[in-house]
Amino acid sequence: FSGPHGIAHAHLRAVFVAAGVLTALVGAVMCWQQRHLKRLLAFSTVGHVGLFLTGAALLTPAATAGTALYVAAHAGVKAALFATTGVLLDRHSSVDEHGLYRRGRDLPFVGALFAVGGLGLAGLPPFGTALGKAVAEHAGEDEFPWLPAVFVLVSALTGGAVLRAAARIFAGAGPRPRDRYAGTETTGSGEEPEIRDPQRRIPVPMLVVPAVLLAAALAVGLLPGLGAALAHAARQFTDRTAYTTAAIHGHTIAPSAPVPDVGWSAEGMLLALASTVLAVPLAMAAVWGPALRSPPLGRVAAVCEGVGQRAIVPLRRLHSGHLGDYVAWLAVGTAVLLVVMTV
Repeated sequence: FSGPHGIAHAHLRAVFVAAGVLTALVGAVMCWQQRHLKRLLAFSTVGHVGLFLTGAALLTPAATAGTALYVAAHAGVKAALFATTGVLLDRHSSVDEHGLYRRGRDLPFVGALFAVGGLGLAGLPPFGTALGKAVAEHAGEDEFPWLPAVFVLVSALTGGAVLRAAARIFAGAGPRPRDRYAGTETTGSGEEPEIRDPQRRIPVPMLVVPAVLLAAALAVGLLPGLGAALAHAARQFTDRTAYTTAAIHGHTIAPSAPVPDVGWSAEGMLLALASTVLAVPLAMAAVWGPALRSPPLGRVAAVCEGVGQRAIVPLRRLHSGHLGDYVAWLAVGTAVLLVVMTV
């Protein structure tokens, strides 16, 4: 990328790290604000894609290998969460966290899978999400020392949102949520059920598939061979000479950079535990907080909630979900990147 007619390496990295961090934080905040489970999971994906972009933007073998591990494990965890959400829709004809309050108590195994998925999303060791997050954030902390805090916060918010929903739906924890919003788009209460007989037994594949996906995400963090293979590939990919030689001339040469270490470290384990530990009290505060508020604290909480809603509503209005908005924002984003790259 560098050279008289190219983009400087450091400039490219700074731009895409900034874009990744902004995407991650906005996605995590919007995820926390959702009660529609599929939309909650979709915004959590936006948040984690921001982390993936941040890791890839570092342009180092270690960050690339860590991001690849993170993506692979996240795919298993997120697919399992969508699958268990499908079970709720199949059984109760809704994906509304508030409307499903206590209605998932007849699905203890599904609830356990959903909660484990939330912990995996938060980065609980030894899930591959924790290992990939640890490797990627460690690769960038020398140049961006605040980067681990972003990874921890985004993982905690997205994982905490899933744990909050699990506690309400499958355990009936906390007081019954107040219905602040109406409409199918927000609650999901008007979606068509997949079956007309919700009392039938849940088909075994609907339970086996998310369990296998979570096991695969766990295996990403436990199988050293997978990490070693990705580390070798990342070293080859980030070495320009080695990559172009392999892609254009069809033969390989030894990359100049050493193979990165993608194993568990004490620092990575502690940061993964930190994001998980933070996700749990966030979920508990959201579930049980309203019942514990005394009148003075209730007024303070109401003021904070009002401020939060005033900040979130403009974000919601920026994108209606219609095709025109996707096209418009794609054009705006492309234009902004081009302007930033030429500065």
